[in-house]
Order: sequence, then C-alpha cells, then structure tokens
Amino acid sequence: MMPESQGARGPQRVLVVDDSASDRLMAVRALTRAFHGLQVEQVGEAEQWLQVLEQPRFDAVIVDYQLHWATGLELLHTLQQRWPGVPVIMLTDTVEEQQALEAVQEGLEEYLPKTPESYARLPRTVRFALERARQRQALRESSETLRLVIEGVYGHAIYLVDPRRRIVSWNAGAQAITGYSEAEVMGQPISSLLIPEEQRGEQLERMVEEVEQRGAYTGEGWRLHKDGSRFWADITVSALRGEGGELRGYAVVMRDTTERKRAEEERKRANEFRERLLGIVSHDLRSPLQAISLQSQLLARRVQLEVVQTATARILQGAERMTRMIADLLDFTRGRLGGGIPVEREPGDLFTLTYEVLEEMRMTTPRTRISTQATGDGRGEWDKDRLTQVVQNLVSNALKHGEKGTPLRVTMEGDEDTVVLSIQNQGTPIPPELLPHLFDPFRRGRGEGANDALTGGLGLGLYIAREIVHAHDGTITVTSDERSGTTFTLRLPRHVLTPGGPAGEPPGPEGW
Repeated sequence: MMPESQGARGPQRVLVVDDSASDRLMAVRALTRAFHGLQVEQVGEAEQWLQVLEQPRFDAVIVDYQLHWATGLELLHTLQQRWPGVPVIMLTDTVEEQQALEAVQEGLEEYLPKTPESYARLPRTVRFALERARQRQALRESSETLRLVIEGVYGHAIYLVDPRRRIVSWNAGAQAITGYSEAEVMGQPISSLLIPEEQRGEQLERMVEEVEQRGAYTGEGWRLHKDGSRFWADITVSALRGEGGELRGYAVVMRDTTERKRAEEERKRANEFRERLLGIVSHDLRSPLQAISLQSQLLARRVQLEVVQTATARILQGAERMTRMIADLLDFTRGRLGGGIPVEREPGDLFTLTYEVLEEMRMTTPRTRISTQATGDGRGEWDKDRLTQVVQNLVSNALKHGEKGTPLRVTMEGDEDTVVLSIQNQGTPIPPELLPHLFDPFRRGRGEGANDALTGGLGLGLYIAREIVHAHDGTITVTSDERSGTTFTLRLPRHVLTPGGPAGEPPGPEGW
C-alpha cells in the first residue's frame, strides 16, 4: 500500500485508543506511512487511559467504539472536557448506524468501520479532521477577537437585533451611550427602548423596508437615553442574512453626535442672524443715503462757492461708495438666503457688453492700455446688467492690481455652446495659499495687509461675481504666477442648462 502524499503538514501527536493490539497496529502503520515525523501514543488499558489524560493536548484522537473498560462515547465526552475541540475519529465493528449518528451529533468528527479499506482511508480522514479543527479554531479566535474589539469600542454603540427586532447583543459602547446595561436590554424590543414614540410605526417600517431591500441604511435622528432624555445619533443598519438569503437579523452601529448637531445649529443660527441683519441694515440705509445724495446735488447747484463745491463732491463720492457697498450686501444676503442671485436672461451679445465696459474704463482712466482679441461670437441668453457687473468688477480689479505701464489683455472666444472671457494682467502674483479662498465673501485685496482704499468695498466683489456666473450655469476660475501674471476666466453656456435650482432630496426615514 503506497503512502499518501505529504503535501500538507501532518499532525505532531496522535492518540490511538483500542484494546485490540492488532487493530492499534494497523492504525499506527497507516498513519506513520502517511505522515512524516508523526508521534503516536497507544492506549490499550484503563490505567494507560488515565495516565494519558495527564499529558499535553493531542492533535487528534482515534478510539474504538467498544472497549472492555468503557464505551467510545464515554471516552468522547471525557476528551471533550479535557481537550475541547480536539477532533475524535471512531473505529468500530459493532456500532449500529443510529448510534454512530448520535455520536456525530455529540461531537464525533468521523466514524469508520474496521475494514482494510477504512484503515487505508484513515490518513485522509485524519487530514480532513485536522483541517476542520484548524478552521474551527481560527473561527473561534476570529470571533473572540471581533468580540473583544466590539466590546472595547466605547465611542460607538454596536449591537445586534433579531428578525423580531429584539436585542441579542450589546457592547460596552452601547451601555456608555444609552445608559442601559446588557442585562437590561437583552431580549427587549429595540423600539420601546431607544426610539422616540413619534418615530415608531410607519416611519420605522419604511426604514426596515429600505434595509431589507438595499441591505443597509445610513441616517441620523433622535434617540433615547435610559433616563428618557434625547441624543442625536448617526446610525448605520445592515441586514444579516444566512447562506440561503434568509434574514437572520440586523447589525446596528450608532454614534452620539449631539454636540456636533448642537454646534451646527448654533453656527447656522448665527449665520442666519448675521445675514438677515446685514440685509435689513443695508436695505434701511438706502433711504437716508438717497436723501444725502439729493441734498448734496441740490446744494452744489445753488451754492457756487469753491469750498461748497469741493465738500459736496466729496459727500457725493462717499455716498456713491456706500451705495455700492449696500448693493453688494444686498446681493450677498440675497445669494446666501435666497438660494443664489437671481438672473433674468434675454438674448444678447457678451462681446458687445464687454466692449462697452472697456470703453467706460478707457474714458475714466485715459492712460490705461487695454488690448482685446475676439474670435467667434458672443451671442447667447444673458442677464446683461448682472454680467456687466461681473465684467466691471473683474476689469477694475485687474487694473488696480496690475503692474503700471503693462497692458490689460482681454480675450473673448465663442464656440458652438460656450462663450469664454479671459482677463489677464501682469503684476505681483496672488500667493498660492490665497487662491482657493479668493472668492470667499468679505475677503479684501490679495493679502492680509491690503489697503481698503484700493479695494473700494467690503470684499464681496469676487464672491458676487462668482454667484452671478453660477446663476448663468457657468464657471469662473483664476490662475496666477510670475511668468503669465493673473488671469480670470469665465466660461458661460450660451443657453439655459438648468431651468431651476437643484431640488433638495427629501430626508430619509429615521429609525433604529
């Protein structure tokens, strides 16, 4: 009889228990031929059996079903107590099939009749038994490791729920967050313990349906402490299914995020208050400013004294500057509170609009050099007044920060669907760390030391320009380096892409 392959590493120690010396010899020969370096311990008497139980654990045990001092089942029970999980194989020529099945149900790994063929198969049976034992041990170690990890997670409540939605496991983090001990929650329905009353019923059923259909649910909502107080939680629920797809229960991970929720709400309330205050103040300031401007103009016409003319001119300049600031504040609050700056589109030509703005700039600053280049055409659907505001802001900004004596370059390109406008100036480049924040509201100039007198506003110009461009479904970008200077680029689709603002998704159902 040829030995089996030794591709797999054989066991180190095997125990053979049989009161028949010839049967023990057949088993030992079959195993030592198949496994290299195997240590086999033989037991044929009760005294030897008691002695061997004092030895270290064996890798596998082979026993006879009927011994003169005990039965194989009795030995099986003793082995399970002495070395839990050790694979036991039974060789017999007397046991009935029903008795063998009962032995397997009680933990027997395999049983074989005492025939030459069975002894030939014994090494393979031992190998399979050892592999199954190794897998069971690995699974136990993995499960124990997972249990210890879950138990050690105090920042998250991790628990299992059976298909009837009753709690079947509860980690230390769940106790720390909710106040319930494991003994208090085991077997209890989850809805009555953790879920506020108004969220039970139909809302909970919708969430359960989503979990069972999609396999998981992620959301947030209010939960209950043991004392009845509420906390805001992030919740993830996963469906647990068996090999056949049947629902075995749910795994829930929950984290207390009350402080984050409170901070977000406070920040939101503060922002809303600030922006509403700005809107109210800026709106109410327009009336007295109009009165100041009208009275200054009237005084300038009636009194021709130079000192009065100088004073009224300065008053008018200040009133106009404040009027621009108020307009910016109104646009800002409208954009932040009203879902964006509204635009009214109508057919027009962006190239013509840009040329008009540049011509005004040449008239107010005669020494300014502006070069232009246009390809294609600029026709599309635009809000002329709003885009004029954008171009004026970008051109005046480029003139303020450009190097004196160098021309401002304005390039216009029109293709089939898009019109592109680029405004480039030479000068000190914008620091790279400021580029991502250039369009943030209330950012003045290009650095912390920028002079307000140069900016002539509240630092809202670029923010408002971006909002107007976005309202046209377009984009605005900026690049800046020592060689090429600073370039603002607008890309605007000729026609409306989004008839309305994106609709917000309805909040998901809260549960668990």
